[in-house]
Amino acid sequence: MNQEVLLTGFGDYLKFEKRYSVHTTEGYLSDIRQFADYCNLQYSETELKNISHQHIRSWVVSLLGQKIQTVSIRRKLSALTHLYTWMRRKEWITHNPLQKVHLPKVPERLPKALPEKVIQQLWGSLTALREVITYNGLRDQAMIALLYGSGLRRSELIGLRWVDVDSSRGMLRILGKGKKHRQVPVNKEVLTLLNLLRTMEEGESDWTEKAGYVILTDAGKPCYPKFVYNRVVAMLGAVTTADKKSPHVLRHSMATHLMDHGAELNAVKEILGHSSLAATQVYTHNSIARIKEVYRQAHPSSRLIK
Repeated sequence: MNQEVLLTGFGDYLKFEKRYSVHTTEGYLSDIRQFADYCNLQYSETELKNISHQHIRSWVVSLLGQKIQTVSIRRKLSALTHLYTWMRRKEWITHNPLQKVHLPKVPERLPKALPEKVIQQLWGSLTALREVITYNGLRDQAMIALLYGSGLRRSELIGLRWVDVDSSRGMLRILGKGKKHRQVPVNKEVLTLLNLLRTMEEGESDWTEKAGYVILTDAGKPCYPKFVYNRVVAMLGAVTTADKKSPHVLRHSMATHLMDHGAELNAVKEILGHSSLAATQVYTHNSIARIKEVYRQAHPSSRLIK
């Protein structure tokens, strides 16, 4: 079968059956094409159905030799796993070559979280000039409030519409990964901010591309990932010198601070929209580390115990 025909069918499977995002689908297809090019160059093999585990192991060694991060290699292998599982289901192959390939181990990395005082400084800087109310200023406040206050992913923030804001219940209806919906709480102060933002949006009659989205660009157009990233990095850069500054670090910070203050793990899982507790449990490590540090600094006997 022609490779592009095969990948077109596989892409449709990812989008319409697995319901993966366009970004994820394109990433998987790009990884598979990279692997196919490697097999063609190194082994003159042009048929993905003829691939063996030796080909895949050789590719992994090549990627490691290029200093590709382990997490990226695992993502590439995930793309191949999905491809060959699909091909096996279609009965185009008799076995999955990934079954004999061991995934490289990823070193444990804890999510980076900002200190609570940094978040307070950030919010204070955004709300300091309340007498000078502009759309851009309110929009930036809303971005921080939703990324940190409600723990939204960047894609969820971009896709949030006014119909998803339930002011009477103080809840947001979020469309998350895998096209799964969840309910996320939002406090009264943020709802007041959102209502004011909506009033200002409705007053801009020349903004014709709004389409009901909560967060818009300076020109009143639907938002996009780079815009959100740049705005958040700029705002965080004004209050912290931390290396990690991104929309996702606000989500990590929210989860860590909830755990620090004794939130139930299951509740944090539901707010974040994780599919399993394993993804949420990483935040318990941050909380334990913080407890140990507080103990070390404050307990009189801690200096005697090594």
